Amino acid sequence: MAGEGSPAQLPQAKRRNKSSSATTTTTIHSLTDDLLLQIFLRLPSLATLVRAALACRRHRRAVVSSPDFRRRFRELHPAPLMGLFFAPPTAVLDPMLPAFPSFFPARRHDRDLAAALRGGDFFLTSIQEHPDKAHSWEIYDCRGGYVLLCNGDQSTERPMAVVNPLARRSQRFFDDGPDDTFEDCRGTPVLRSERLLCSDEDPTTFRVVALTHDESRVRASVFSSGTGEWKIHPWFDVPGRPRRSKGWLLNNNMQSKGFLYWLYTNHKYMVTLNTLTMGFSVEELPPFLKNRRCSFDIGETNSGARCIVYTVDFTVGVMLRRTDSDGVEKWMLDRATPLDTQLDGVLRNQKGNYDELLVVAVRDGFAYLASSKKCCTSHACC
Repeated sequence: MAGEGSPAQLPQAKRRNKSSSATTTTTIHSLTDDLLLQIFLRLPSLATLVRAALACRRHRRAVVSSPDFRRRFRELHPAPLMGLFFAPPTAVLDPMLPAFPSFFPARRHDRDLAAALRGGDFFLTSIQEHPDKAHSWEIYDCRGGYVLLCNGDQSTERPMAVVNPLARRSQRFFDDGPDDTFEDCRGTPVLRSERLLCSDEDPTTFRVVALTHDESRVRASVFSSGTGEWKIHPWFDVPGRPRRSKGWLLNNNMQSKGFLYWLYTNHKYMVTLNTLTMGFSVEELPPFLKNRRCSFDIGETNSGARCIVYTVDFTVGVMLRRTDSDGVEKWMLDRATPLDTQLDGVLRNQKGNYDELLVVAVRDGFAYLASSKKCCTSHACC
């Protein structure tokens, strides 16, 4: 009986093995792109996403091909501060010596962020090694992960470069403006007016805007990474230009939500360029911003609204775009806060060495401030 029963159990064992062998193992490679992006949304930081996207071609393709995913990821995970670039403290007179910006990483206990910094080109070696350019570069703008630099060569043509430090050895070289031999190009370039425009929809592309003016007009020229060429836009007549002043626009690095801003040298008016329509407008500054002791910059709040952050001595204020009782949209004061007490706790015994705060930048709801000492002369106090 036992002999007869043993063979009867063998087919059952075979059926179990057949059933288990038919079971498939689910791996990350079997997930659809939609499920993969849902997992990526739960990553803790942008640096972690970069590492995950570079794991294989499929991951990178899924991230790059989905603007909606990148928008949602930015909303959930604002880009962290990677560090600061510093310009050389003094001009280098010897052309054989380099004049190059230095990078200081932010101190964060984040392994993914540290790995991204180690894997990047934050020393900008890709442009230092260029054989046809002088070893002297100056940073004009930083936006969207890109750095815009101008070569310090004293020749007529001042070549520029756009570098993505996170994508190692990714750079683009081009001239600093369209050829001025054409009639439409004539005018006086606004020194250091070049600004970076980056696309949230396509982070692999960028534009550079440069400003030119004459005695009563201003116009913009735009370099596109897609075409590799400059496009010249029409002239715009401006009111309130300072008299007896050839260079009547300042090179302030102010940008917010697709708008670029430049101040008049008399601090009375501000030129605004809408980069979506490429149309200019001019408006008078609020009275207390006309004070030359007032430092300010334009950026965005946490909610994405355009704002002005200003400082007078140790007081910090915020202005927002609002509509007044006459239905006119203008900059209006939202709040102002003295920071003397907070600075006492931060600077401690060093506070006596400073007597004002300067607004360095306003980005993504954060205002970056620097303590400063007013420079007094026999003529004026600036």
